[in-house]
Amino acid sequence: MQFRILILVIFCFALPLWSEERPVYSAAMAKKDITGPSVGVMFWGYAREDQTGVGIHTRQFARSLVIRDQSSKKLLAYVTAEVGGIPFEIQREVVKRLQLELDPGFNYGNVLINASHTHSGPAGHFHYSEVSFYSKDFYSESYAVLRDGIFESIKEAYLKLKPAELSVGKAMVSEGGVNRSLTAYLANPESERKLYSDTIDREMLQLTVSVSGVPIGFVNWYGVHPTNITFDNRHISSDNKGIASLLAESEAKKQGLNDFVAIFAQANEGDVSPNLNLNNTGPGKDMYDSSFIIGKRQFVASQQILKLEGKRLSGGLSFTQRFIDMSKHPVTSEFSGTGKTETTCPSAYGYSFAAGSTEEGGGHWLFHEGMTNQNRRFYIDWIAKFMLQSPSKELRECQNPKAVLFPMGETKPIPSLPQILPYGLALVGDLTILVLPHEVTTMSSRRLKQEVRSVLKDKTTEVVLSGLTNDFSGYITTPEEYSTQNYEGGHTLHGPQSLNALRQEFHKMSLELQNGSQTSSTTLMPLDLSDRIHPLKVPSSDSVSVHKPQNIIQPSSEYYKKGEVVSCRVAAANPNVGYPKVLSYLWVEVLDKATWKPIRSDADYDTKFTYQKRGIWGRAEESIDLIWETSVDTKPGEYRLVHEGIYHGSDGVKSSYRIECPNFRIGEGGI
Repeated sequence: MQFRILILVIFCFALPLWSEERPVYSAAMAKKDITGPSVGVMFWGYAREDQTGVGIHTRQFARSLVIRDQSSKKLLAYVTAEVGGIPFEIQREVVKRLQLELDPGFNYGNVLINASHTHSGPAGHFHYSEVSFYSKDFYSESYAVLRDGIFESIKEAYLKLKPAELSVGKAMVSEGGVNRSLTAYLANPESERKLYSDTIDREMLQLTVSVSGVPIGFVNWYGVHPTNITFDNRHISSDNKGIASLLAESEAKKQGLNDFVAIFAQANEGDVSPNLNLNNTGPGKDMYDSSFIIGKRQFVASQQILKLEGKRLSGGLSFTQRFIDMSKHPVTSEFSGTGKTETTCPSAYGYSFAAGSTEEGGGHWLFHEGMTNQNRRFYIDWIAKFMLQSPSKELRECQNPKAVLFPMGETKPIPSLPQILPYGLALVGDLTILVLPHEVTTMSSRRLKQEVRSVLKDKTTEVVLSGLTNDFSGYITTPEEYSTQNYEGGHTLHGPQSLNALRQEFHKMSLELQNGSQTSSTTLMPLDLSDRIHPLKVPSSDSVSVHKPQNIIQPSSEYYKKGEVVSCRVAAANPNVGYPKVLSYLWVEVLDKATWKPIRSDADYDTKFTYQKRGIWGRAEESIDLIWETSVDTKPGEYRLVHEGIYHGSDGVKSSYRIECPNFRIGEGGI
């Protein structure tokens, strides 16, 4: 009898411990190519019509993490897509398809699609395109590639779900960014600024996913603009965050983790520039070198976290979500800061929006940062009226001190920008993710996080902000920053009460999570403009070649030293003819015994291709320059550059082709 009692006591004491060791979550990660058309399409971000693509520096990807709460069976999908912004239409269609084809448990509250915010990707995927300054064109084919790539990445992760451990860790990113709008930041109360050691948030927070003790990937949040690669660039590039992902995934492959997925998500990057010289340059010798340096610094921080034993998450999943009409949202006296109820405003661009960020190269010469109502010019207002329409008196008063340039929220029959926007909160254990479609400045992010912490208290220990998620709607600045009307204030679309409105709503959503009364508002929904868009064909996608491209115009040299740049020019068809079927337009192959094996493609940061079409007296020559920047780590051996594509023959048939450049050797030193 005593023996039985002893066994029972041991079992009772062991039971809670055994329960805690059971996996709380299932998780998996996946990655899909979403590269846009590489030639002739205006890039999204700098709003320059002369910045159209001519090739690829790095391809674009959608990387996904899917988590399932083992107990409640709730789901969460987190995606970062390497594009400038994600329109709500993408989320709407992806959620609908996930519900129909995979699991009805997916919804607007738990499918979070974040944009990395690269400024070097093709535009043309926003339904609000006809009046957009980022692109007036809409390309249904590239929109579908983006939408389907995001869906397929979530689907693949969902179908691979396995019991997993989730852990959180943090590290500082050394010299990864600088506050580009310091005068605006310094307008915040000194007492508030003294609470923080820096003018930007240098800390990276990382959620690492492991299966059977082996990491399969991670998602981290660190706010910095992917604008190392400037408006002078015309090659598709995922910029610093994409390079960080490539470095992390390459490092994992060295350890045999071939399916490792590294998500470097966008956070509160609103006033954070990677151009450390604050003049659209630095810290590298050129824009591509700078992009690599800032990307590597984020990669190094992520590796520091990966090597440490992080805090293991438990507590399941919960989330809440709502749509808010930001054109007229009431802000109560508790949050407005004026002692009375205020409202947000219909969206409007300010004069200082047109000025651009001085530190990122600036904008139109007619404007400069800091222009307020006192700086209005009658001739500018007249031009703006001719281009769109004049703002109402009420809008000018609501947006004051902004000098309103374009009243996007007042156009008829529908606003020229979305007014009803998605917001949400998601909890993974005691990690809280704020979900919003804006570029949020450093101090604005701190206030929002503090609002959430004040409600959730012990329910959360880590809070991150996922900006540019599920839609795109300009900036969020503090009222004090807004008053300076730097670029960020001029691009805060819904007026000086925007941040206070969001503090109020995130307070309410935090209460919902605290009380366990999560809701998903579907009574108020963004407009569906799918029947109003006018899709265009991708430029030159039907370009006809008289002959199959096969000529080598300018061959590679026979010998290169490590660290030298290899190049080869070949005849080519317009790359858009093969879009999106061509997996890579550029390959680097190495001779391994008697077999040529690919070791690089146009997805890698050390390659680049440039398409050119030269014409004289009615005769046109189409070519592609293939470029590979070798490094000191490149192994000596026999290599070659290869171009693959699809051409549209004069007989109307599209066929694939392949051109192999001459072999070359890479050695340790000179010849």
